[in-house]
Amino acid sequence: MGLKPRFRFRGFHLHSFNQYLSDKLSCVRPIQDTRHSTCQRKSYGENLPKASIVICYHNEAFSVLLRTVYSVLNRSPLHLIHEIILIDDFSNLHDLHQNLTVHLEKYLPKVILKRTSERLGLIRARVFGAHLATGEVLIFLDSHCEVNQMWIEPLLARIRESRKNVAVPIMDIINADSFLYEPSSIVKGGFNWGMHYRWDSLPKSYYLHPGAEYYPIESPTMAGGLFAMDRAYFHELGEYDTGMDIWGGENLELSFRIWMCGGRLEIIPCSRVGHIFRSRRPYGGDGFLKNSLRVAHVWMDGYIKYFFQTCPSAVNMDYGNITERQALRKKLNCKSFKWYLDNIYPEQTLPAAVDSNAVIRKKEKEVEIIDVKTRRKGLLKHMGSGLCVQSERSIYDKRSLLTLAVCEPSEDKNQIWYETSNQDLRLANTLCLDVNTTVGPFARLMHCSGSGSQIWTWSTKDNVQMLHNPSSGQCLVAVGTEPGSQLQTTTCSSHRLQHFVLVSF
Repeated sequence: MGLKPRFRFRGFHLHSFNQYLSDKLSCVRPIQDTRHSTCQRKSYGENLPKASIVICYHNEAFSVLLRTVYSVLNRSPLHLIHEIILIDDFSNLHDLHQNLTVHLEKYLPKVILKRTSERLGLIRARVFGAHLATGEVLIFLDSHCEVNQMWIEPLLARIRESRKNVAVPIMDIINADSFLYEPSSIVKGGFNWGMHYRWDSLPKSYYLHPGAEYYPIESPTMAGGLFAMDRAYFHELGEYDTGMDIWGGENLELSFRIWMCGGRLEIIPCSRVGHIFRSRRPYGGDGFLKNSLRVAHVWMDGYIKYFFQTCPSAVNMDYGNITERQALRKKLNCKSFKWYLDNIYPEQTLPAAVDSNAVIRKKEKEVEIIDVKTRRKGLLKHMGSGLCVQSERSIYDKRSLLTLAVCEPSEDKNQIWYETSNQDLRLANTLCLDVNTTVGPFARLMHCSGSGSQIWTWSTKDNVQMLHNPSSGQCLVAVGTEPGSQLQTTTCSSHRLQHFVLVSF
């Protein structure tokens, strides 16, 4: 293996993006202005509040972290930046210690760097950073971003209008492989009953309204990586739930709390920030299921039953003490979750009850689906690599992960997938393609059960055909293009690593 492929592989392994290319790019590079032309002509006047930018990271790539900071400094009026606070959450990469310290002292003396004495996780690290901040507005950014032109003014202007407005930029896409900056369409945030965030399209009627290209959009939830909020209001509203672990679920919790307790959550179309969407989290586990349980028990009232219906493994799981968060809800005089669904997210649908006549359980761990017909069968081909999807072990091994392998264009059952009328995909017509939402999230084989984690629909964007799992709101993705690369799910983005076709026989 040559020098370049070896370093490229190492970067993907450490960070799940092309660090080799990132290291060769300038910390200050031009990117396309993806705002609508109307946004480019808007002005926001004087007297905007000043912001503290809080960027938390753990083992982030040095070049990507610096590019995030430099983009803020180069594309923001400096009088609006009260401070930039970097929170190093117990990183152990060499570049992030002496090299970063020297660089900041030499070139960026106004950037504040604080290191935690133990791993806090994103949630607690952000609270730590928020307690250090002294600006009027808090802006949280992920550590793998590049802000666009005039990104900060529209956010601050909405908070100037009302301190209870929480403003979220449009998240453009920085391609994890090519590092090309690509515009995103305007969408709003939602969630499914498995407590996963999802992007929801806007109704066609939205675009018929005057000013649709720039007017703020009410959003039921936010992705959580990037948003601006009045600092005092952030503290008054209860910051983050520090009983949560690492990462996961905190975005829905804060979104519910904002709406139910008197605030307002908005997508700001004239503010755009590029974000690297990675196919996996390279820094270890998260606390998604435990955190989601805390959200459900504090905020969802009787609707928690739909979470348990979608994720029955959560019923008996420990989620810690929520007394303080329940008391916070009472203190803030928050509305009910029914009010939230009726007034903020009326388009959300309730999951259908399990049809006991559709599934017959046989023995202890065997499930048979009745009246399922094969629509077509063939090789599940990954177009980004030219390889095909097969089991990491045998076709009969439940929980076996899925990987890419050289295609065998024959009736070899190890690579033959059956697409059925039940909207599932079955390897060798035996086990179903399933997504483990609590770990990875990895794609795997499981007994066919008709559950949401096994429903797959085809969608096409920019000539890229993707396999979409409606239950999680995510798409199937290969983590690389070499044989043996595993399959996971991630945010749908029409990236070539998400391009699959079923090559029928």
